[in-house]
Amino acid sequence: MSPQKRLFITIGVIFWTLTLVFALLPSWPHLYYRLSPQASNLLASTIADTAIQAQETIIEPVVPPKITLPPPPPPTVRPELPPVYPSLPTENGLIIDKIGVRGEIHEGEDVENILKTGIWRVPDFSSPSDTCDLKFENCKPVILAAHRWGYLEWSASFRKLNSFYNLPQLKVGDTIKVVWEQRQYEYKVYSTETGTQITDYNAKLILYTCQLWNSPMRFFVYADRIN
Repeated sequence: MSPQKRLFITIGVIFWTLTLVFALLPSWPHLYYRLSPQASNLLASTIADTAIQAQETIIEPVVPPKITLPPPPPPTVRPELPPVYPSLPTENGLIIDKIGVRGEIHEGEDVENILKTGIWRVPDFSSPSDTCDLKFENCKPVILAAHRWGYLEWSASFRKLNSFYNLPQLKVGDTIKVVWEQRQYEYKVYSTETGTQITDYNAKLILYTCQLWNSPMRFFVYADRIN
């Protein structure tokens, strides 16, 4: 075999190998679920770990020095709740038009099974309708989490509506809607980051999901309410 022919064969093998790899790459998570039945439980546990870290985080208030100050201004009036619209769904839900998410928000402590149904609201934190005191102290964010790749039994349409696969596409300025008790709350993204735990508890809404496959890295979205 001539060196030129051997070169063409080598290039051909490399080309078709790379083509096969890129073709299978989007399906790899689903194949992994099939080969490793415990994978879904493991991923649910890693998502739950981030919520547990958040629940265990203690934010110590800053105690100002005892000095004489002028009388404080009247407390800021909290934003009113959005009106109730009977036409909105009775199920609580999340809407992110930019990435096609439109799924029901589920609640409870059984993280592994809840994540199989879609979007999970982390307990022990706020819901959109919760109120804080007039000084905005003791406020907690709403925290929502979901899988990126979902499960084998999910249809393609259900996965698009309920997974956070495209969450990393969100940028500062993008809007998010939460339908809660037939009220529509609107939020605007002001920050995103990749890390292992939540770093900003001043946000009114926090979304997170896995950044990489089966790793402790997460992608976080922080947003403030705008309506």
